[in-house]
Amino acid sequence: MNSSLPYPKRIGTYDIVGVIGRGGMGTVFKGIDPRIGRSVAIKVLTAAPDDPDLLQRFYREAKYTGSLQHQNIVTVYELGHENGAPYLVMEYLEGVSLDAVIESAKPLPLAEKLGIIVQVCTGLSYAHKRDLVHRDIKPANIVIIEDSIAKIVDFGIARLEGNRLTRTGRVVGSLNYMSPEQLDGGLEIDLRTDIYSTGVVLFQLLTGALPFAGGTTAATLRKIIQDPPPPLGSYINDCPQELEAIIQKSLAKNRDDRYATADDLAVDLGRLREQLQSQLLSEYLREAANSLRSKDFGTARQQALQALRISPNNTEGNELFRLIKHGQEQQQVAVQLQKKAEEALHNKKFDQALKFIDEGLRLDSNRTNLMHLRNAVLEAQSRVTKYRELLEAGEAALRLGDLNAAKQSLEDAFTLLPEDAAVKELATRIAAQIKKRAQEQEAREAQRQFALKVNTVEKAFADARMLLSLDQAADAVQAIEKVSGEVSQLPAQWGEQTAVLLREAQERMARVGRTSEFAPPVFRSADSEPSNWGGSSHSETADLPALNATMFLGQKRASNDKAGGFENTRSSYATSGQKSEIAPELLEFLQPENANWTSRSTVWLGLAGAVFVIAVLWLIFRPATSLQSQPQSQPPSTPSVVTSNYTYAEINAEPWAVVKEITPVSAETQSAIGSPTPLRIKLAPGQYSVTLEGPNHERKRAEIIVPTEGGVTSFVLFQKPDLQQLLK
Repeated sequence: MNSSLPYPKRIGTYDIVGVIGRGGMGTVFKGIDPRIGRSVAIKVLTAAPDDPDLLQRFYREAKYTGSLQHQNIVTVYELGHENGAPYLVMEYLEGVSLDAVIESAKPLPLAEKLGIIVQVCTGLSYAHKRDLVHRDIKPANIVIIEDSIAKIVDFGIARLEGNRLTRTGRVVGSLNYMSPEQLDGGLEIDLRTDIYSTGVVLFQLLTGALPFAGGTTAATLRKIIQDPPPPLGSYINDCPQELEAIIQKSLAKNRDDRYATADDLAVDLGRLREQLQSQLLSEYLREAANSLRSKDFGTARQQALQALRISPNNTEGNELFRLIKHGQEQQQVAVQLQKKAEEALHNKKFDQALKFIDEGLRLDSNRTNLMHLRNAVLEAQSRVTKYRELLEAGEAALRLGDLNAAKQSLEDAFTLLPEDAAVKELATRIAAQIKKRAQEQEAREAQRQFALKVNTVEKAFADARMLLSLDQAADAVQAIEKVSGEVSQLPAQWGEQTAVLLREAQERMARVGRTSEFAPPVFRSADSEPSNWGGSSHSETADLPALNATMFLGQKRASNDKAGGFENTRSSYATSGQKSEIAPELLEFLQPENANWTSRSTVWLGLAGAVFVIAVLWLIFRPATSLQSQPQSQPPSTPSVVTSNYTYAEINAEPWAVVKEITPVSAETQSAIGSPTPLRIKLAPGQYSVTLEGPNHERKRAEIIVPTEGGVTSFVLFQKPDLQQLLK
């Protein structure tokens, strides 16, 4: 409908909404009857309205057409005038012309094509029985509406276009569809003209070509009058012989050889159509059943509907349609179940998703999408199960401290579900543990290095003391100088001990008449300013009392009686609570096989060793948790040892420890927190509780009573660490 063309807004009582078509005789508009809201087609005669013959024919044909009420003929509602031009109000047909169907080359079953022509014959028969000849049957005047219903239009309306010849010189009809008698002015036109034109339409519908088309008008006229119709077999394959005979009879040159009535033509076409429909019905039913078995419900439904159009009451067709409808309903349910399964899969509700999928497959076992989805759910379920197992393994490894295993489990889990929050949380905790372990490793390494330095220095001090006891002061100085680097990295008390030993070595060399020309090196401790080991510029260092080992050596020097002095010294060491001051090398030196002593010295040395062993055994087997050092009398002083003028506590541990807490709290006690042993602290007289932590994180408490003069020494024994393990 070309609604872009100008048109009046109203014709008669009808509202005009568009233009359907225009011709040489008039225009067809689309209108609306406002009284009932019905769509109508309005034909307006616009050509030669003053021609009496044309007007008479228009009115006469309108009258005849208006009296026709048939399903295959367009219905005429009203005849009227608008501005001096007559118009005809007819049924509005929502469809396509047969001319458009032929031009589209749309494939149609042969039975359906015959059915269209049968309907045309039925409509013509109705008009012929009322003495009305159409005289212009052609595809353009046949409209196919819904359900393949054919409607004949333009009954009795002559158009002034094309080559239409009549006895008076006027053209009535279209040349290619005109019968031979229409071209012969001496014959009266009757209904058999419409039968001929219908035969031409049937030929064109079957083949897509006109039977008598020529290159020129003269050639076309000659073929219509002289040539027989071409055989259908030249255009279509497997053409039924009955159809060939129908075409030949419909297009006979002599109208007496044609079908006498439109009903006769319709009967032959109908009989052939029924045969073809029976074959087509079987084909439709077979295809519908096959499609139903393959669950192709859309195709099955179309085939079943085609079968029911041919035979609405066919039992097999109706049963197939019922099964197809049921299958479609189940398929729709399966589609809904698939959507639910996909949503459950998205939410990781795998059991629920599998339940929906299995129910859907029960309804439609061949639904490929559901089968693929089921595999996807199983794969995702397996992946999540493995993921959770890896997380649990990582958690367990983390609890056990196996960070390598925890990290490997984390990496494997990350490859499965990298965006999951649980794997990110575990990664954070593992990273924290790795960092903590690195820090602990650094701390252990620092402790190990500290322990190695302490052991090295202690061994050097033991060597020096042994050498001093043998009056080999110069060698003692060399032993101390070798560890000056280690001493500089230890707390201040180690420097104090070094200064005392060096001072004692000086005094020993002076006492034996050997002048010392050496200058003690400047020493910088780990927590103090530089100090001179033996100089007088730092009175505090010079005034510090010697540690127990030094006191032991001082005792030995102060005694003129070697055996008695050594005996007293060993006893003093045993009662002082000290253990770690005598190195293994000194003990080995004291063995009889390593000494060139007199028999008297050997006896005294054995007695001193026995006393030392008793003291060590007492320290080892007494309860560690109740260690307490009471005020002890200092070993007898000698001229070579300078006693301090302040009170102090000296804390030792075997093998080493770190001070964690001292109560009561004071400025002096706070400054000692975190310091390693051995440690000397200036303290006011009184009772103190000291908490120490050993190398294996073992904690012990020592109760110390600081006297009003001098100091007190406390010794705490810890389990020795596994040095081989520390050195790894």
